[in-house]
Amino acid sequence: MKKRLLAGTASAAMCLALTQGPIHAATLDDVMARLDALERNNAKLAKENAQLRDRVNHIASHPAPPVAAGTTPKGNPVQHAAVAPSPAPPEHAVVSIGGAPLYTKATGTNAFVDNTTVTLYGHVDLSGDFFNAGVFDQGNKFGVSSNLTYFGVRARHNLEPYGFAGWAAVAQFESLVEVAAVPTERAAFGTRDSFIGMETPWGAIKAGKSDTPYKKSTSKFDPFSATLGDYNSIMGNTGGDLRAEFDWRAGHAVWYESPIWNGFQATLMASPGQNTARDNSDFALGDFNCPATSSRGSGSGFPLTSAPEGCTDGSYGNLYSAALTYNKGPFTAVAAYEMHEGTNRTGDEAVTPLSNGGVLIVPTGAVGIANEWAAKLGAGYGFNDGIGKLQLYGIYEIMRREHTVADFNERSRDGYFISATQSVGAWDVSASWAHANASPGSPGTGIFNNYTVTPAAGSADFALNSVDSSADQYAAGVKYHFSPFATWYLVGSYLRNGPGAHYCLGASGHGYAICGRDANNNVVAGNKAKAITTGMTFDF
Repeated sequence: MKKRLLAGTASAAMCLALTQGPIHAATLDDVMARLDALERNNAKLAKENAQLRDRVNHIASHPAPPVAAGTTPKGNPVQHAAVAPSPAPPEHAVVSIGGAPLYTKATGTNAFVDNTTVTLYGHVDLSGDFFNAGVFDQGNKFGVSSNLTYFGVRARHNLEPYGFAGWAAVAQFESLVEVAAVPTERAAFGTRDSFIGMETPWGAIKAGKSDTPYKKSTSKFDPFSATLGDYNSIMGNTGGDLRAEFDWRAGHAVWYESPIWNGFQATLMASPGQNTARDNSDFALGDFNCPATSSRGSGSGFPLTSAPEGCTDGSYGNLYSAALTYNKGPFTAVAAYEMHEGTNRTGDEAVTPLSNGGVLIVPTGAVGIANEWAAKLGAGYGFNDGIGKLQLYGIYEIMRREHTVADFNERSRDGYFISATQSVGAWDVSASWAHANASPGSPGTGIFNNYTVTPAAGSADFALNSVDSSADQYAAGVKYHFSPFATWYLVGSYLRNGPGAHYCLGASGHGYAICGRDANNNVVAGNKAKAITTGMTFDF
């Protein structure tokens, strides 16, 4: 067939040459030479196509190993624009061909396989909520919330072929995704854990922004992460309200993650304050937000979120955080510590008239600028009780603010948390309790919860340091796993604030928080908040 095709083609070409005369002087030998060259090029292309097909078939025949199902990771909420932990991206989620990783930046002549793996990953959590803040002018409300939803890109470049055995360069960009709310700069690319770093046989060192080791150390202890039952309503939350100061993502940070040795791992982080103001009342260099606040969050410097004199609502200088964790078999143990140097709370110092004719005076220097620190111990144990796996966790936490007059110190207290999760087939049934001991005092004021008309903004009926500021949060719920990557959940939560307490449901976890505030943002301390939330999660 091939010979007949060549002969026919040659005859046609010769006839064409003869009819054209001197205008086209191609000879039969010229035509045959060109046909031979074309045949050689076609053979080369066929060989290259066959090689490429072999590579694709080889990759497809070696799919990535399956990932064991785990608990839903706790990511970082940006409800009031706060924060909560970021999990490692699922290893099953990669740009792939036939289920196997697709590699880029090839070395040498191999255009398909090299030493850099790029992973796309994400987590989606959307809920419908029914809640009552327990405030006189609020009542029952419905809401739709996006909780800890994020998208990320991670790259890992293996350096072993270049003579660095056990070394790899790593980078990650991760961002909040506002699935339900209108996006703002809170959802800009890189708002969540983002970094560059190097993995070595002696551990990994990274720089960028990340959840602190203190925050990450107990994130899996909370079965209701990102719901209105999230434990950061109380845990890591020094004064109540929207911010959990010790459940934070630190910017411009450097951190070290040790190798895991016999179940133990240590993580250390330092974040320089890089503030031009000696009292940390300015934005950190490179930032356009008050330190220790999230974008548009409480105290951030965004209009109407902080005092006009600057960053005086919790901004601090250097941050240091460390955690030692143990995970082996059914046991988990945690010890963690975090320090915020020079925390500026001079915005708490004021003279506030009370409706009864009295006055609350917080003198200059009574709160001031001082270090704040927290420490916690945690433990967990999981076992099969004949029904399924039963997982138990517990935390004891100490938080302190130094050199502050006791009557105005709402940042020093102890707290406790316990949780239990019973797994039965594809179902998880969970319950938790968090408790905040009373603080020595408070610089704040509150209004009574019996108004029929909302009082003017800035109203104050009593001093919070004159009454009990303890609080309890209870949560219970179920989760159904359609697969290791898709779940449905239903959670109920109840928050009992003491008469001087003003903690919020969903702080630092949910898409928004449910707080003891009236329509004019007056503090309604002692409220009893209730919520039911149901939603779906999907990891990819």
